[in-house]
Amino acid sequence: MSFEKEKHYIVNYLMNTVLGLGVKIENSYYDTRYQFLFGGKILEFKDDFFSRFENESVPYICAENIPTKLFWFNASVGENKRIPMIYGEDVLICKRNYIYCGLDIFASSFFMLTRWEESVIPKKDRFGRCEESEMFVVRHGIYDRPIVNEYIELIRSLLLHLEIPLPNIDRHFTVYLTHDIDDLFRFASLNNFCRNIAGDILHRKSVLTLIRTLKRYFLFRLGRIKDPFDTFDDLMDMSDHHGFKNAFYFKASFSDEYDATYDIQDIRVKKIIDNILIRGHEVGFHPSKNTFHNPKQFEAELQRLKELYPNIKGGRQHFLLYDIPFSLRVWNDVGLQYDAGLGFAFRAGFRCGICYEYPFFDVYEREQKELVIRPLIVMEGTLFANSEYQTLQSIEDCMKRLAEIVCIYKGDYVFLWHNDNFNRPETSRYGYIYNRIVKHLGSLCANVENGCVDVDKN
Repeated sequence: MSFEKEKHYIVNYLMNTVLGLGVKIENSYYDTRYQFLFGGKILEFKDDFFSRFENESVPYICAENIPTKLFWFNASVGENKRIPMIYGEDVLICKRNYIYCGLDIFASSFFMLTRWEESVIPKKDRFGRCEESEMFVVRHGIYDRPIVNEYIELIRSLLLHLEIPLPNIDRHFTVYLTHDIDDLFRFASLNNFCRNIAGDILHRKSVLTLIRTLKRYFLFRLGRIKDPFDTFDDLMDMSDHHGFKNAFYFKASFSDEYDATYDIQDIRVKKIIDNILIRGHEVGFHPSKNTFHNPKQFEAELQRLKELYPNIKGGRQHFLLYDIPFSLRVWNDVGLQYDAGLGFAFRAGFRCGICYEYPFFDVYEREQKELVIRPLIVMEGTLFANSEYQTLQSIEDCMKRLAEIVCIYKGDYVFLWHNDNFNRPETSRYGYIYNRIVKHLGSLCANVENGCVDVDKN
């Protein structure tokens, strides 16, 4: 069987890890179909993609193999009747003991999960990220749909149609409240204070904001209030109330204007981190901007953090800067357990097409790795800066809608809100939305526990 490693990875994840079936591909029909046997019953899927190549020496990872058009699969079984199709044909044959599905679920899912298209899209943005507007799901306006989850549900419906019993998988709707710690102190020094004053005068051009900044600074100097960016206890208090845990991703070095403004070894920083750990929340890693193509710098920063806090499990890249698959290979090779950064920088939705964790597959080394990908669903800054969301209500509605979609699939809602975006003059008006979102997430979790997951996607 050609491309056995790739096929084994995606079949094993969808059919066995997610659906719990414990199956293997029985017959490839000369690599034109995926066939699965269940006693006397047969389920087949078209191999529309990998069957195009005569052997594995022919590279499939090239821009020419990214579809230019979006097609739709019309399903006669299951609740979702119209499903986006990356590879395949719109054919579904259902008989008593036999089903043929023309949608190439496995190559389409492989395309989404591995993100191999990003390695061949030549256009980059000013930071070196793959240009989002060039990604397949963005070009075709389906980035707000977890299409791999839709594929999984189609498989489930086909199995039920064949009256094949499905294992009871104990999956839960899981909330990950994460925070990238880019700026830790607003009033760290007199120079820092002067920069804030200059910002109020030159950029924000607001006398009222200037007065508020001066008032806060003097209250801070008198010990009456904490630094405005020190929001950690408030965030943890809110999470503790709803049964959530926060993950705070810290930087361990800084090298240019886009990196950390604090030193991880500063006693003030160490006190904050110690408090986070004492309260049972997570401290993770936020490597600096240039580490996405500099493994040595990545390892040096991680080591500096681990010297103080050795139990670092994961985190995400600064600016969501990834060079796929090489950046993720570094995360894997240094022994980190998960990455939570594969989300959009300029929109909310499903960059990987899924709201479940899944194992990283290195398409160039052709190997499944130990690293787990925990896809980012929404970052607050993407909505603040997106002209599509003109009102506070539209921002809140978008965050809630995505959470409800994830809840339906009992998936992982990975949510990023920076610690400093509560008390910045330009973002403080958004702060109350965070409280409302966390409360909403708590309600969704309670509904799931009570067996009610039929939420309104609108």
